[in-house]
Amino acid sequence: MVRSSFFRIGIGAAVAAFVLAVLTAIFPATAAAQDAPPAIALSATVSGTTIDYTVANVPNRRDTFPVIPGECTTVLVNTAVAAPILAPAAVDTLSGREPDAFALLQRLIADGAVTAGPRVQFAAAGQVTGSFTDIPRGVYLVATVCNVSPISGEFRPELIDIVPVVVTDLRAGSAAPAQ
Repeated sequence: MVRSSFFRIGIGAAVAAFVLAVLTAIFPATAAAQDAPPAIALSATVSGTTIDYTVANVPNRRDTFPVIPGECTTVLVNTAVAAPILAPAAVDTLSGREPDAFALLQRLIADGAVTAGPRVQFAAAGQVTGSFTDIPRGVYLVATVCNVSPISGEFRPELIDIVPVVVTDLRAGSAAPAQ
């Protein structure tokens, strides 16, 4: 029984790596602007069935008004459900075509790949913290995007981060920083 659980977690970790690679290809981590602020930094830890996350380096909304704090939208993505949805986007990306990121996100939500969230939070002192609770056993991605402009729909790659996590229902889970 324990052996099969570790096998399923291993398969889940492989699927998570695939999903993370596709999302990284779709949303490249390099910024085009020279004066871009430092990239946000997402970290996540698992304890039992709770995933705690922290987003650091969230800039203020300087493009709107410098004293308005930035905000982040954070979701929890089930990698087993997301993998078949993201596979066509991976093929598009590898073929040199740019997938429609917003349509992809809408499909992830509609097909149930987003298992928790979206959770929108304003930053305090450049940081956002939160938790997803009562998460079933599995392999997930904690994904966040900060300061999305609702008018233009434009977002900057340095304001996106993704971290894989494994929920094992044990006292402590695992988390790995996104590379």
